[in-house]
Amino acid sequence: MKFFAAVAVAVAVVVLLLLLPQTRPPSLMRDFNAFYCAGRALDQGADPYRNEPLGSCERSPRAAWLNRGIPNLAAPAPLPPYALAPFRALAFLPYEVAGPAWGLILIAAFGATIWAMRRMTALPVGGLVAAFALVDGLAGWTLGQVAPIAVAAIALAAYFVESGRERSAAAAIAVAMIEPHVALPAALALFAWRPRTRLPLLAAGAACVALSLIAAGWRLNVEYVTSVLPAHALSEIGSNRQLSLTNVAYRFGAGDALALRLGDASYVVMVICGVLLAPSVARRAGAGLLVALPVAFVLCGGPFAHVVQTAAALPCALLLYARVPSTRIPLGLAIAALAVPWAQFSSLGSLFPLLAALAVAWVVATFVDRRPLAIALGAALASVYLVAIDAAVTTRIPDPAALLARAYDPHALAEASWGLYVQSVATWNVLAFDLARLPAWLGLLIIVVVCVRAALADPRETSHDAKMRH
Repeated sequence: MKFFAAVAVAVAVVVLLLLLPQTRPPSLMRDFNAFYCAGRALDQGADPYRNEPLGSCERSPRAAWLNRGIPNLAAPAPLPPYALAPFRALAFLPYEVAGPAWGLILIAAFGATIWAMRRMTALPVGGLVAAFALVDGLAGWTLGQVAPIAVAAIALAAYFVESGRERSAAAAIAVAMIEPHVALPAALALFAWRPRTRLPLLAAGAACVALSLIAAGWRLNVEYVTSVLPAHALSEIGSNRQLSLTNVAYRFGAGDALALRLGDASYVVMVICGVLLAPSVARRAGAGLLVALPVAFVLCGGPFAHVVQTAAALPCALLLYARVPSTRIPLGLAIAALAVPWAQFSSLGSLFPLLAALAVAWVVATFVDRRPLAIALGAALASVYLVAIDAAVTTRIPDPAALLARAYDPHALAEASWGLYVQSVATWNVLAFDLARLPAWLGLLIIVVVCVRAALADPRETSHDAKMRH
């Protein structure tokens, strides 16, 4: 019965998206547009991190349903050269072909995530789909992001570790390095605690370096590390969609330099804590946490984090939920909080509130409380919360066109125009976006606290299932 209900809901959603344009997220593949154009710049021997030719490519005519860049703006593609190499290959295709092709890759990655989590946890497929569908599926797919690739690779790496296929786990983490700051702690944990992964990880690192040099040359690689990374963190320091500690510090009055230092320091601290605590929790609740736990830790804080990346914390939450029964209520609430990309409330179409209510209801029914009253309460709270967020939007965002036109420098890093754009459009309606980011912050914090308690807990508190794995 649940299966037919899920199919009916899915069909109804698809019909609404097809028949009513206003229900669709506007300008699909916005981030993919930047990645595709960066790949084309690399193919032309140009700098993919500069306003031009990146901006001109992004502003090229696109099909109406795809994103087209804004005049005098270059949306950055702040990925390392090795991560841009796949987009260099996609740039051989026309954009209207490459975009859907990338979308199919993201759908396949989503399926791999669900498959891996089901294999490890035996949790209901419907609940797993509800947990990932919006934050990893809808938000990642509509943006054309790389985060769903990293999430799938992290979930697969955890599965491979639990299956004793440690070299395969190392290969999966190498793929997850398409989001370097998300996957790095998992790579360090494997290197530190699983000796058999060291040679494959070193080989993967060497391959990434070689691919970066082949794709972009040494000069662009140096530019990426020394200029692009710090410039990109600075360009988004005040963005109301950022989930980083850097943004929180900035929000409470810290200067740019101090906010960035606090974010960098928190990242280092959380990497160290995650890598050190992972073996203890993995012994109690399954080897997959050796990979999943450090990833969840670094998402809590840091200098740079967006909502689509928070999906990478869900494998840790779901593994603990399945194996440490005493943590299920708080983790169920954390999963519900992270399942919805609240911070994208203004860019996912008019159907988003309904989808959020359905996702939260299904997550509550699977992971918190199956009683109809609890399920209805979860759906109602999600709906009311989104209404409150929308009501807190009180300021009309100014048009940045004149500012961008005056300041556009074709030779500057793309972060120069992007930083101006963020200052113009992504620093308003602060209360609304504070409300929108709060669930993700709370969900990540709950996961970290549960992990710390699990590391310090009596091993007898773990489930029989986790014990049987060792």
